[in-house]
Amino acid sequence: MPATEHTCRSIMTAQPVSIRRHESVDRALQMLLQNKLLALPVVDDEGRYFGMFQRSRLVAMLLPRIVQLEERLPEVAKLLEIGFLTDTLDDVQERFRQVASNPVGDYAQTDTPVLRPDTPIMNAVLFLYRMRTYLPVVDEPSGRLIGVVSTWDVLGRIAGDKI
Repeated sequence: MPATEHTCRSIMTAQPVSIRRHESVDRALQMLLQNKLLALPVVDDEGRYFGMFQRSRLVAMLLPRIVQLEERLPEVAKLLEIGFLTDTLDDVQERFRQVASNPVGDYAQTDTPVLRPDTPIMNAVLFLYRMRTYLPVVDEPSGRLIGVVSTWDVLGRIAGDKI
């Protein structure tokens, strides 16, 4: 098996769905839903990788602000567990409306590990194991997003792409 068969280039999804930094959070939500994705790579107008917009970030924006204190104050966590939250779906929709027109780049996670096309597959597997499900593949030196490696890409290769 050639050495290139053991790199991210061999398993990545090329030309992935991505969103530009200036596009809205509402547009990001539509793209996540339409493509059934857990995250979207965020790029600039030249296609250079900027960060990841994850569905978990979107969900966090919809929760009441008190939930954000959960890690700092164990007492808050206990209140949340016993049903302290009384917000309705209308409340959640209102919180979404408040951020819907904001640029998605404002919420992009910029510390996601970045893979290169020649990164060994096992490095990607390690990052995926560490709670990532979707990793950008970026070309050097241009910084352009050229693909993504997902848990599904790795599992598909393991299964021999028989599915």
